Amino acid sequence: MRLLDLADPLAVWLYAERYLGVGTRGYSPYAADACVSQRYHPQRGAGVVAIPTVWVPDGQGAFLSNGLRSSLHALYRRPGRFLLPVHPDTLASPDLPGLDDLRACEPGPQLQASPTANTRTVLVRQIGDAAVEPHFVKLHFPQRLSRFTRRLRRPIIEVQLWVADELARIGVPFLPEVGGGVFGADPDEAWGFLLRECAPRGDAGPPFTVPLFALYGGDYHRPDEPSLLEQLIAASGEAPVDFVAQRIIDPMVRLWFAMALGAGCCAEMHGQNTLFQFAPGGAHTRIVYRDCGIYIDPVVRAQRRLTRRLPRVNVISADIAVPRRQVWSLVYDSFLGHHVLSRVAALLDQRFGVPSETLHCAARRCFAAHDGETSLLPETVHYYDDAVLDAGNWRLIDTGRPPLWR
Repeated sequence: MRLLDLADPLAVWLYAERYLGVGTRGYSPYAADACVSQRYHPQRGAGVVAIPTVWVPDGQGAFLSNGLRSSLHALYRRPGRFLLPVHPDTLASPDLPGLDDLRACEPGPQLQASPTANTRTVLVRQIGDAAVEPHFVKLHFPQRLSRFTRRLRRPIIEVQLWVADELARIGVPFLPEVGGGVFGADPDEAWGFLLRECAPRGDAGPPFTVPLFALYGGDYHRPDEPSLLEQLIAASGEAPVDFVAQRIIDPMVRLWFAMALGAGCCAEMHGQNTLFQFAPGGAHTRIVYRDCGIYIDPVVRAQRRLTRRLPRVNVISADIAVPRRQVWSLVYDSFLGHHVLSRVAALLDQRFGVPSETLHCAARRCFAAHDGETSLLPETVHYYDDAVLDAGNWRLIDTGRPPLWR
């Protein structure tokens, strides 16, 4: 992708999602795994796919929302029923709960959608024959993508809507999740979908948005092109270390702390969930977060006298038995640090001769300036053990490595 070729922001976003991630999934032996049909694969599949839907009567499911009003609700909610999108691979699963009842539901209009890097999250621009406001739909997908089977059941949908409320309360830039629906009456096993808007609430940001991995990833179709980060640095006229420190590291760390200390939310700011907004000249940039399916620390919330009732799952010390400081290390040291900033640092070292330690020092200064919770992280880095466990379970191990980015 060339900066000079940029035109339609949405087309740029989709191209970056699908094709600018070459070489970015080497951080674990499972990162590149995708048990999805080739037709729906983000890189090898079609640019636009049809997502089937059914009309679900309220008695057979529920439409869920939070405190965020959205025009998207009217697209999926009708009196007495709601529209349920189902990924075609999920619909083909013979052990899908309630499959016979699902097939008996009235068919709805197909969504015309494009797969994103997440595979089971699609960008919707048309419902049936009608063009609609572009938005994302996150779908139930009981197959393994990367390390985990990506089921989307009612407890997780409730968590994501709860977290979206909290992030809106503290006013951070994120893509709000505003509603969804579940099929089935079981409070734990009912499954469904989530609705996510395409832009943060409030002031308009820069016109172009890409997942952060698109800055340092290779181009699937044009492998010899310079990375988007190199092009943005050249266009800005700034020194490479200044551009990265001031436009990537500092705003990422500040945003992470805002969510951690303002809401007790362990934001997973890896290269897919972190978005980079920019103007082609490189002078106007912003870091944005997406995907509210994250862990919540009640200790931090208690320290800040936040008393809102917690969701049923994803709560550290409740259903999450992993010690809290290890979880914080996972999301900061490993997701934000190793999976993203170490990749950026490697590119700057290779292309511009900037020693990685220079960026480590910049991150440490920023971390120290915003660290309001000295006991939040342990002395060493924690990460998943080298195993895929059943039922979405996971374990962390102490790698023994000192943290590089704090």
